[in-house]
Formats: sequence, C-alpha cells, structure tokens
Amino acid sequence: MKSIVVELDDDTFNYIEFLEMMRFIKSKQEAVEKALILFKRLAMHDWLPDIYRIGESRVVLIDRGMLLDVFELLTEPQIYRAGNLTALKRKVLKPEFRDIDMTRPDNWMIVLKELENYGWGRFSKIGDEIKVENCAVPTPYLRGYLETMFKVNLVEHRTRLEGLKIFMAKKHSDEDWR
Repeated sequence: MKSIVVELDDDTFNYIEFLEMMRFIKSKQEAVEKALILFKRLAMHDWLPDIYRIGESRVVLIDRGMLLDVFELLTEPQIYRAGNLTALKRKVLKPEFRDIDMTRPDNWMIVLKELENYGWGRFSKIGDEIKVENCAVPTPYLRGYLETMFKVNLVEHRTRLEGLKIFMAKKHSDEDWR
C-alpha cells in the first residue's frame, strides 16, 4: 500500500467534510479513493475539454428530460427496435462480448454492470430475474436491448414502487425471439 498527500482548495475540502459529516462517505480517504476508481473506470485520463471518451466511445451528458423528449417522438415498437439495434451493434463492436455466451444467465451481470457504469440505472440479478432501479431510458428500449443481448423474452413484473422494474426471463425458441 502506498500513500500520497493531496492539497485541496477550501471549497472541495469543505464539500468532502460535509459528505463525511452527513455520513454519505465514511472518510475523506474513501471519497478520494472512490473518485480515483471512477476516474480510472471511465478512462477520464483520456478526456479533453468538451470531449469525454471511454475507449472508442464518446460520452454525452444529457439531461434525462431531454433524452425522454427524443423518445417521446417514437412509438413503443420503434423504441423497442432502437434498443434491439443498439444491442446488435454492441455485440459486434464490443470484442470482449464476442466470446461470452450471453444466453447464460451467469454472464448477464457483465452487461448489467456495464450499463450501471454507464449510468443507465442500478441493476441486480437473482436467478432469471433482473431488478432495475432508476433507469434512465424507457422500458421498451431497455427491454429491447436486454432481450437482444441475452436472447430471452423478458416479462415485466409491475411494481408499485416508482423507479423499480423487475423483468422475468422466459425461455424462448428462435422463432419466438424478436
């Protein structure tokens, strides 16, 4: 284990101290460590002013309301198809996905963790069920994406909790799959 000393401006120090006092973080050290992990995970060392990239991908920060305005112009089948096409392109363009059998539920967390890292929401999996919290994209888009990635039919289990969706995977034949 190695250590470094970091000098912070008063505003940043007070902010971290506030987070610690409110118990959003355990310590100032934890905040700095988590920030560096995020910096590394998002390849922020490759970011230029006004251009954010993660590998070959460009990151665009957009208000959720603006994103939903775009989706509002599409029908539900069009939104589903957009998710489907995104997944098909992702499978082809993401070389590390090519050799992984995404039809096996054991491998689903690879995709779900990536979506979580990209800010799509919070994902967890129990058996053949996927729990989605605070998803940034409309349900048909997400369903189209996940069904295409995993080659399953997902049935949404409606919940009364806002921001929570549960998908249950149903086996399919190749003829059933969209």
